[in-house]
Amino acid sequence: MEQYEVLGSLGEGSFGRVYKAKHLTGGQIVALKVISKRGRSLKEIKDLRGEFEIQRYLHHPNIIQMLDSFESDNEIVVITEFAHKALNTILGECGYLAEDHVQKIVWDLVSALYYLHSHRVLHRDLKPQNILLDTKNHAKLCDFGFARNMSTGTHVLTSIKGTPLYMAPELIDELPYDHNADLWSLGCIIYELLVGAPPFCTSSILHLIRLIKHEQIQWPSFLSSICISFLKGLLQKDPKKRFSWTEILNHPWIKGNILILEDDLTMPLTKTLSINTMTLKDIQRKERVNQKSGEKLPEENEQKKIDQKLQNESKKTDCEKLDAENNNAEISDKMDQLSLDSKEEDVNAKEIQIEESQNKLKEKDNTNIESDSESSKSENRVTPLKFSEETHPIQTEEWSVFLMKATAEIMGQELAYLTQPHLTSILVSPLKNSTTSPEVLIHIAKILSIPFSTKDFSKKTLKSIIKVYLEVKVVPNLIYSSKLLLCEKTTDSSRCTERFKLLSHWNEEDLEVLSSFYILISHLVHLDQEFLTQFCDTLTILNIYNLLRKFLSLSKRKPRVVLDVVNILTLMVWKSTPYMEVVENILTNDVGNEENPFNFVNLLRHENALLRERVCYFMFFLGKKSPKVLIILWDENIKETLEALMFDSIETVRNAAERCVDELKGKEFYQ
Repeated sequence: MEQYEVLGSLGEGSFGRVYKAKHLTGGQIVALKVISKRGRSLKEIKDLRGEFEIQRYLHHPNIIQMLDSFESDNEIVVITEFAHKALNTILGECGYLAEDHVQKIVWDLVSALYYLHSHRVLHRDLKPQNILLDTKNHAKLCDFGFARNMSTGTHVLTSIKGTPLYMAPELIDELPYDHNADLWSLGCIIYELLVGAPPFCTSSILHLIRLIKHEQIQWPSFLSSICISFLKGLLQKDPKKRFSWTEILNHPWIKGNILILEDDLTMPLTKTLSINTMTLKDIQRKERVNQKSGEKLPEENEQKKIDQKLQNESKKTDCEKLDAENNNAEISDKMDQLSLDSKEEDVNAKEIQIEESQNKLKEKDNTNIESDSESSKSENRVTPLKFSEETHPIQTEEWSVFLMKATAEIMGQELAYLTQPHLTSILVSPLKNSTTSPEVLIHIAKILSIPFSTKDFSKKTLKSIIKVYLEVKVVPNLIYSSKLLLCEKTTDSSRCTERFKLLSHWNEEDLEVLSSFYILISHLVHLDQEFLTQFCDTLTILNIYNLLRKFLSLSKRKPRVVLDVVNILTLMVWKSTPYMEVVENILTNDVGNEENPFNFVNLLRHENALLRERVCYFMFFLGKKSPKVLIILWDENIKETLEALMFDSIETVRNAAERCVDELKGKEFYQ
């Protein structure tokens, strides 16, 4: 920094600050981008270095040249050539530009993009904000934060990058894509320069997606036919129908005006692919689609049928309804205001029906197993659970704006985000990312909870939403996100380890995320048994039984979380096989070795009556279904506390304690 004199500020963003500066020796005017390392994970810092490494080796007159970079303990400083003004600033001042003016800018942009694609680099975030003009009005590409250098063996990408207004249809549909996605974005920019707005422009994200996918572009009459011809070649919804680079370079609107550097290149994206390479590309595209859909091999399909048969669920009995009622304090549409002041249900009378209802359940299982097996075959295929941590930084501000718009649309009965799987997948995608902020995580949980927080949704609509939630794995993603949130990161990697942060290090934001997640999870597992199966499968695959135990130790800091976890565990015990083993692992794995272990006494003595009551019923079911768990955890304090609760000031607690003691007093460990 000592070599430069700062002349003034050029702007500030989420990445850091940019200054105009002068090199003290040579007098050259440059731009200094100063990025703070504070608050950034090691993965974020690594990604930033990757961005600069791509830009460092790009040398073209129409690409902002990176001149130098260096780091201190707290900052990364990148020095680039200085450009006079951003293209979006000019658009803001003028509205739109004349065709002959735009044509010269396009020559520069096509030159830059041809250079990138020749070197197998995809920009992936082309927009007016990332195009600068120098003092001679030459356009230059900048900001390579989303850029990707494709290896010669990589022909398609799948990660969704870019800005929605300029995003190609194949990205909107979450399909594999290649450099043709940049060509669509280029077409959108040219259209905006000429008309004053992108070809599809609306403040509603949902409406924008519909327009990009289904609407035809309107071509203004004041544009020349040759200009429209060029735009039509770029703005084809089907990427295979877009202009090839050969067609672009030979189009009369730009022919002869593109700067092409003579480099010795290996397999440039600008050349026509050989038959063998095209075949490999098609194979790779199909593989990516299959991975996305979780396509199974024939033998895996057969195993799935067997698994479904074993997991068939009969119609709800009175006892199951009891569990649903006893499990869920109503989810209000203001989830952040939920407390344990939920009304206390009179469950004692219904609990007396347990024995009778259990017999009815067995009878229905026997009579309906064949019909249920057949109907299960026609249900949606549920793809195998797979978890892959994403670490590319999530932009909190952009996602918050997007989620607020999505919320408004859902509340206005625009339900595509909840009823169309590919849109719901977009909505839940940040749950897989370890850099997602608590603010975004909570907002996602609230959106997903809207259908169950209001009476504005019909039964048919709720059924459709539940079907989609199962398909996109809402419950597994919420659980996986809670793991990413609480995992401990090592000093040499931002990826999660198998260790979790100490309970004392869980902050209030962490607890708010858990509360919003497990209110929703608790509700879903009571709505459909498949959610419960997904819940158990996720715990098993991720092997995070101990994390659930830690949740049960939060009674002083976040009793809401404890209440919902107890509700889920109670349902699992009631359902018995195949869930009992998971409950036993949660309650007994590494007993005595964990930090701040939970114990029943703390829960039974909690100031909240509803929690005391539900823990009594949880222990009641454990006594009936899995007394060996209680044997491991039992001590004299539990017995004394249970018997004291038979004289509690709250009637429902007294009733629950009496039922529990009546069940347990005949057990040998109780004596």
